[in-house]
Amino acid sequence: MIEISYYKNKNVGILGAGLSGLAAAKILYSSKANLYIFDDQKEKPNNINENNWKNYKFWPWKTLNTIVVSPGIPINAKHKHNAIQLAIKNKVKIINEIDLFFETRPKARIIGITGTNGKSTTVALLFHILTFNKIKCVVGGNYGFPACEITDPGKDGVIILELSSYQLDGAKKISLDLASITNITPDHLDYHQTFNKYKLSKLKIIYFLKKNGVFVLNVKNVLLNDILNKRKYQSLNIIKIKDDEFLSYVNDNDYLIGSHNRVNGSIAISIARYLNITNEKIKLAIRHFRGLPHRMEPLHISDRIKVINDSKSTNGESTAAALQSFENIYWIVGGQPKSDGIGESKNFLDKVVEVFLIGKSTNFFCNEISKVKQNLPIHDCFTLEKATLLALKNSAASNLKSYVILLSPSAASFDQFQNFEHRGNKFRELVNKQLNESVIK
Repeated sequence: MIEISYYKNKNVGILGAGLSGLAAAKILYSSKANLYIFDDQKEKPNNINENNWKNYKFWPWKTLNTIVVSPGIPINAKHKHNAIQLAIKNKVKIINEIDLFFETRPKARIIGITGTNGKSTTVALLFHILTFNKIKCVVGGNYGFPACEITDPGKDGVIILELSSYQLDGAKKISLDLASITNITPDHLDYHQTFNKYKLSKLKIIYFLKKNGVFVLNVKNVLLNDILNKRKYQSLNIIKIKDDEFLSYVNDNDYLIGSHNRVNGSIAISIARYLNITNEKIKLAIRHFRGLPHRMEPLHISDRIKVINDSKSTNGESTAAALQSFENIYWIVGGQPKSDGIGESKNFLDKVVEVFLIGKSTNFFCNEISKVKQNLPIHDCFTLEKATLLALKNSAASNLKSYVILLSPSAASFDQFQNFEHRGNKFRELVNKQLNESVIK
């Protein structure tokens, strides 16, 4: 295990015992730090020693050197956690797990990817291209390993970090060779309070570039293009991409459908080319790419029907990208709504044949959709099972030559499910059952 000699015999607190907090604890244990760990929402994990688990109120604040804060706990919020207030009062260094990882001084090239939507697909595709071409590569951060569990692949290798707004907001020590932002649209406003604060947290990735670092910019993204054209960014090394170039690399890959994936793919391709992978080798890698679960994931494709699991679409912007990608859609939507409701999805309702509402806020979604398209058939199903079965029944009875069953909820899942994965897995289970019973052909 990696050690950081600086922390030997120093008092260090860890606030939050999720994956990132426990990963930080491993490094600090091996560094022989005196650890104090606590989580308001959890009992003591089994792999934490009893004498290390102590309520933050009883930490030795006068002699505490550092506090490592989990990304779900805002460091810069107006109303701060009491432990953070105590750290500020006692002039204790405040970092997050990403910062701690950079204190291990990894030798590999490090690429940072952020964005409201699409960052995981971009990271997964880039990782696939690099590993397919025998480049040592590790993925971590918000996707893959917690950063502190990454094994440095060395100076000839690459580390790809997916960085959430939470992680960027609290970080101070990130140092990147390359970076990109897939897009920025309103999200996580309960955490960041305003869109401007959320936007600024995403833009921090630019400040974390090394002196000769490279930023990959989608010039068609008006917000990002306007920001990067400002004078203070003129010294940046920028690779400008146009997503239409992506089409020449894709060979009918059903996992990369949609205009949003043209952006995601173009970023990954541009970085791979910068790392000296040839166009032909990139194309070959993409041909073998299988996308991430719950992100425009094809569950079944035949001449007449496509069934798409897009459970990860928890906001209107992401669902708009899904609706934009298809025609004749039987749309399953709903859950715990975000502040923008169905957002940009309103612009693509002409592509929808029928709507099947799930979750506890069906009235909200019914009103959102009806305001834009009054004559669109809307079914209040509440459960995902009822919605899936009814969508399959109604679509099969139609005269359409081809159609799409699309789960793209434009909402969080917590009203009925543990998370978007749980929701997507349930949808897959329901679809597979219908396939096994030959209901879907």
